[in-house]
Amino acid sequence: MTERCKICYRTAAEWETNTLDEHLANAHRDDPMSVKAVYAEAHDRLFDDDGVVDADVGGGDDDEAQTDEEADETADERTAPDLADTTYGKKWYVIGVGGAGNNIVDAILLRRRTLDERDADRAYIWQGGLAGYGMLNTNISELEQTYYASEVKQYVRNDLLSNTLIGMGGHDGTGMGYRWDTGAKVVEYDFEGEKNAFRDRWDLRPQEIRDSQAVMFVHSVTKGTGCGSTPVLAEKLREHVLPDDTIVGKPVLSSVVLPSQGSELSRQGGRPKTNGVVGLARLSQAVDAVIPFTNDRLERAEGDIHPEIADLTKYNPPQYASLNRPLVAYLEAFTLTSTPQLLSQEHDIRAKGDVFDVSDSFRPAQDKYPASIPLDETPAVVLAPVLGRLRGSEMTESSLDLLVRNTLLQNKLADFDPSTAWGGQFLVYGPDSKMERIRRHVTDGTMQEILNREEFLDGANTDSVETVDVQINQLSVPYLDDVYLWGALWNPEMPALESMYEHARDIKEGGSRQGESLREVWPHVESLFDCLGRENMA
Repeated sequence: MTERCKICYRTAAEWETNTLDEHLANAHRDDPMSVKAVYAEAHDRLFDDDGVVDADVGGGDDDEAQTDEEADETADERTAPDLADTTYGKKWYVIGVGGAGNNIVDAILLRRRTLDERDADRAYIWQGGLAGYGMLNTNISELEQTYYASEVKQYVRNDLLSNTLIGMGGHDGTGMGYRWDTGAKVVEYDFEGEKNAFRDRWDLRPQEIRDSQAVMFVHSVTKGTGCGSTPVLAEKLREHVLPDDTIVGKPVLSSVVLPSQGSELSRQGGRPKTNGVVGLARLSQAVDAVIPFTNDRLERAEGDIHPEIADLTKYNPPQYASLNRPLVAYLEAFTLTSTPQLLSQEHDIRAKGDVFDVSDSFRPAQDKYPASIPLDETPAVVLAPVLGRLRGSEMTESSLDLLVRNTLLQNKLADFDPSTAWGGQFLVYGPDSKMERIRRHVTDGTMQEILNREEFLDGANTDSVETVDVQINQLSVPYLDDVYLWGALWNPEMPALESMYEHARDIKEGGSRQGESLREVWPHVESLFDCLGRENMA
């Protein structure tokens, strides 16, 4: 078998040296952490106590294992911050996993750059909205094509291997295909024994993660990396980075792209459907809330919700660029709900009005789960996303009806039935001249009454002792022309998910290896799907 370096994947014939030790000392002398992670014994032979290659390519005793706190300081020193001087209290630490997740992070960063370069008033949203960000993948070629790698970090391939590759040394760097189980295993590989990729390799900055209001994973669940790796990453993040001695833990959310019910990936059998079910079910045990997006709904909304993102098609494949615009717009509006007022305080450009914490988007729904479900087995809240827009100057009751109709029927960003939701959190925002008139309709209960109508949330239709709660917040945003309605609806029925669930259930009953792997995680699948729909509210 051809000998190959598990760090850079070059074969022995491509080395400029004769032995693996010499190759490591020559090609990877500036990256002792990667050598230690993949070739621990060779690291002990080659590097001295200060991480410097011994002149004779000889041994040197390795330092004692670092504590997590000491290692976090080392990880935080690897890259200089590119935001404001402080990250404490900023909204998100965003982590893109897999190809889809990497594309979404690129779209967010390009949106931020577009606003910064054009001196747009709303640039402060992402300046205060990002405590930090990073990408992880098992496919090195996908990483090389990103704006993040090529422009923001200016990484060469070796940098990508040590800073962004999941499972370095445990696979060949070409992705996981559709194998979610393999995607899970390569993350575990990064934490075997004394290894800790958050501490030793990845360019994710532990202190910025802790400084943020919440962590947001972005990814898909149809292929092996996004589906298989993300739940394990969320677990390792809680275990190795987030403090475990707080009364209330830091929220961890996941924005996940699902195949559409009528798409090719959804119509065909096999991995895409089962991965969608397995990915969501495993995620629901690792994060606090899941925001599902479906491609067909994003495509429809793009005609109405299309934020300007320069160079997006240069870094996102064309078929995904149009889908990621409304997705980024939704996350941008979510960021508005509690963007820290740290920047541009001398200018009157900031949003003013109601704000709510990230946890307010899902914790009211957690109280509605049946008490019979143990707390440690309660699945994540599904937050079905909507984002509508109202043009024109009239802000009457009929105008609000039109805004709600546009939001809940036309601009759903996932395929779901609003009338089956447990309730939801809403934000209406726009210029002060229009919000002044809308404010009256919010205060007197008119807007809540519209949202609860039979054709929308149908709030009166429940057999539960719990009520269908509709929480409405409002913001005046001086640099906007139109009025927008953002929403996150709790645990509704989702036809695309039901179709995938039925397919996976049939596979589970069979005798294939895929069926066997489904049986292992099926309790999590049932736990999640048993909580979707209003009839499952306590």
